[in-house]
Amino acid sequence: MILSIICPTFNEEKYIEQTINSFIQQQCNSFDLEILICDGMSTDNTRKIVQSFQEKYTNIRLVDNIKRKTPFAFNIGLKEAKGEYVAILGAHTKYENNYLQACFDALIETNSIGCSGRVITESAFNTMQAKLSEWVMQSSFGVSGNSFRVMKEGYVYSVNFPVFQKQALIELGGYDETFIRNQDNNMNQRLLDAGHQLYCTWKTKCFYRPPANINKLFNYAYTNGWWNANSFIVHRKSMRWHHFIPFVFAIAIIFSLVAGIIGYYVSSSFIYLGLFVLIVLLHAMVGVLATIQLLILKFDYRKIFLPFIFFGFHFSYGWGTIKGFIQKLIKK
Repeated sequence: MILSIICPTFNEEKYIEQTINSFIQQQCNSFDLEILICDGMSTDNTRKIVQSFQEKYTNIRLVDNIKRKTPFAFNIGLKEAKGEYVAILGAHTKYENNYLQACFDALIETNSIGCSGRVITESAFNTMQAKLSEWVMQSSFGVSGNSFRVMKEGYVYSVNFPVFQKQALIELGGYDETFIRNQDNNMNQRLLDAGHQLYCTWKTKCFYRPPANINKLFNYAYTNGWWNANSFIVHRKSMRWHHFIPFVFAIAIIFSLVAGIIGYYVSSSFIYLGLFVLIVLLHAMVGVLATIQLLILKFDYRKIFLPFIFFGFHFSYGWGTIKGFIQKLIKK
């Protein structure tokens, strides 16, 4: 039996060598391993690095993804994969040596269609911006208690970096290629709608590499927020309520600030400006509490900047969702 790894890449020269090494070192007892690197025609050294591995290992294949986007890579991988099972894995992530075997075993034991391991957010760099990005994504306040990054063991509604039974994905027509982001949420919900189960095991884990600087972190948040709006419009059930908390936060911030400025100049009223200040202070207070929790776990003076990063992350995410809804309404 064969299990095929499907790993989309584009300009991943900083991470891909470590990632492929973690694939090669997998301890597989129940299956042979095939590794498909579905590359979006990288312009850095990603392809050269993969080709160097391909020359040494016959089970590694570099597959071209000329359309570059992630869902196309997934579907190309599904067509190329020889395995009865597939693992949808990311290039920014390092996997424990037992990751695939543990996920496969749990999938069989729990009668699930897909299974993932525990996801640990860990930066590849020790710079201040990289570490702040890491801590934001480690925090339940930063990414919500329902995020895959803080997901508990058991049956779940979403699996990230999972092992799947391939046929189930094929029967659903593969990944929706209109979803440049959130294609995993969309697929997970479609599998649940089809009556399948998803499971998360803590018998293994992987290490997700977050954005390496604050600008990329905020852009990541904005893009995810934008796609949340689009995903909600196209497939409402694929989105959960926690995906829209930043949207409500951003709406409250913008409304109270604009209404406050207008109210002050029109009637000298400070009511809405007071509301704006209250919202900011409440967010700051919760951000400070979340920062204290992280400081208790492990002290690092750089964490004192987290309340500001939490605010920027949540507002960027919410603003992305606002823009997504506005653009969809304009197109209609």
